[in-house]
Amino acid sequence: MGSNTDLKGMLEALYASYGYEKYRMAGFEEYSLYLENKNFLTSDKMITFNDLDGRLMALKPDVTLSIVKNALPRSGVGKYYYTESVYRPNKASDAFRELTQTGLEALGAVDDVTVTEAVELALKSLELAGAEYVLALSDVRFTEGMIHAIGKGEEVKEHLREVISKKSVGEIKWLAEKYALTERDEEAIRAIITLPSEPLKALPTAAKYAFGKEANAAVDELKALINAFSGTRYADKLQIDFSITGNTGYYNGVLFSGYVMGVAGAVLKGGRYDKLVDFSGGGKGAIGFALYTDEITEKYFPDDPSVDVVIEYDGGNVAELLRTADAFRSEGKSVLLSKGAAKSGKKYLFRNGELIGK
Repeated sequence: MGSNTDLKGMLEALYASYGYEKYRMAGFEEYSLYLENKNFLTSDKMITFNDLDGRLMALKPDVTLSIVKNALPRSGVGKYYYTESVYRPNKASDAFRELTQTGLEALGAVDDVTVTEAVELALKSLELAGAEYVLALSDVRFTEGMIHAIGKGEEVKEHLREVISKKSVGEIKWLAEKYALTERDEEAIRAIITLPSEPLKALPTAAKYAFGKEANAAVDELKALINAFSGTRYADKLQIDFSITGNTGYYNGVLFSGYVMGVAGAVLKGGRYDKLVDFSGGGKGAIGFALYTDEITEKYFPDDPSVDVVIEYDGGNVAELLRTADAFRSEGKSVLLSKGAAKSGKKYLFRNGELIGK
């Protein structure tokens, strides 16, 4: 299909066509930036070192914080896209790993149009993988509205968040008995965890269990997003899934996660995070997402170079092999010399000084 460079190039071209500007991040930022916002990060573990001037620096674990720090506009909306490597702990081992992200951020006077555009770009980003995909929508205002309406203390609230995020239907009865929840509370939790995948069926149930003004506003915004893509090729790619939760210290609205067939876990994550930028009370907002391209390219964009000719060799006269390759190059063709199988290009075998077509 192509290389991972192809995917990144297509993504960047897509974002640029919507007026987003390329953001280039330094390899590291001051550690204090991440320390002050560690709850926004997926992990508080970072690779750090002392710069020559004595400042403690961190090898970038996140891109969003850097964009907020350096590119938040005084007025209007700043729109940026990026392709960057970030360095985070590997959950499966005691080592750091390098992850490649391509994503975008919109900062400043964010409105409904900006939010809808971000969701549209998330859908188009997943579409570029060339495989079946789905974008699941949630809203922190809805889940937190339910949790605060039901919860009787922080312990109960934390258990509620855990049950909802894990969709642990089997724990609902235990939770209700342990904390003496009402039948309506139990019914509401069960209904939200088991929402139908079709948005138009899920939204009426969500509206029924929207506790409070903010939760109702969340349902209205989700309904508007679903309606915005009604009749398009994206209509059946959207779902409502309130198990998607975010750090309530930063996120304050719509959240979304993208999934691609054949890849475990979400490959795209994003949402509305006004609380990270509205520290002065000036009404600024922010929305963005990151696409973890490594997972997609490993499955759908093999790293083998796209070349015209592949010559597989196993010994023989090296000088003759090089001359044979140069003969193809003189015709304007690219040539890969490979000791063993390669996936791309018209293949030949070079044995005993002879070129054999495959």
